[in-house]
Amino acid sequence: MNDLDMVRDLRSQVRQSDESDLQGARRRVMAAMAPQPRRIPRTIVRVAAVGVLGVSIAAGVTIVQNLPAERPGEGTAGAPAWLPVANAETLAKRATEAAARQPDVYPRDDQWVYARRDFYRSPKIVPASPKGEARHTTEMWTRGDGKERAQRKEGSNTIARRQGGEDPRRRFDPVYLRSLPLEPAVLLERLRKDAKDIPLPEAQAVFGHVLTILEEGAPAARLRAALYTVLSRLDGVGVEKVRDLLDREGVGIYIDSDGLRREVIIDPNTYVLLGGRTVYVGGSASPSPYGELPKGEVIFSVAQVAAGIVDQAGQVP
Repeated sequence: MNDLDMVRDLRSQVRQSDESDLQGARRRVMAAMAPQPRRIPRTIVRVAAVGVLGVSIAAGVTIVQNLPAERPGEGTAGAPAWLPVANAETLAKRATEAAARQPDVYPRDDQWVYARRDFYRSPKIVPASPKGEARHTTEMWTRGDGKERAQRKEGSNTIARRQGGEDPRRRFDPVYLRSLPLEPAVLLERLRKDAKDIPLPEAQAVFGHVLTILEEGAPAARLRAALYTVLSRLDGVGVEKVRDLLDREGVGIYIDSDGLRREVIIDPNTYVLLGGRTVYVGGSASPSPYGELPKGEVIFSVAQVAAGIVDQAGQVP
């Protein structure tokens, strides 16, 4: 047998391909040759999404920091404008995250909490501020055990002392602050209880009590953030851009009632308290003298200038 005969014999034992086999093979080859869409790894997709979110958040903060200037805290306030950070809950959450990285510092019982504040009262309302001036500065010291307070008014060298009180509506001493829980839901219930005798609707009463604690008590960062969270959970609160009495740019958490807007003003970068103010916004039959004021008139404003812990009343940080 020659070689050709051998090949013919082997070939005869194999099934020969028909047309259907060739068509199927042709389709598979063509499909393999076609260009395929590029698949991006899931990890890269996640990273890209986080990057977009980060840019969005950064953009929001940038807008807050670069809001157009308004007039300082005296006179007429600008119209409310919702911020890109959008709500009090977001602001409180960021303050809480920042506070977690800071130590809580409270004075010893024999030390004092110092606070210096600038006050403004509209000359258009009656009664006028002490001695008739529209603006003045006051320094205050609160003993660490809460048993004594001291005050020095602008232009005076005299420090007036008085005993601390037990009225929870007016308590902001370190002992009281240390007794407050840091969990916002529990803190809200505690403040509701402490403010229950204030003759205002509940949300207004709690808001006013929190404002007093923030302005006069100089609470540590974590408690301060928890108080912001409490404010964010009250009915009727909003957020607007403001400039405080010292013309510092801030975020105002506010609540309206009977034509008046009360605000807590917060630094949008450090979340420290800048101060607070009361603005006439109209919309209700306010009693005299508020009914005669133009809308947007700043009735009262306070700016937190300095705060710290000292060893004696009369000392400054």
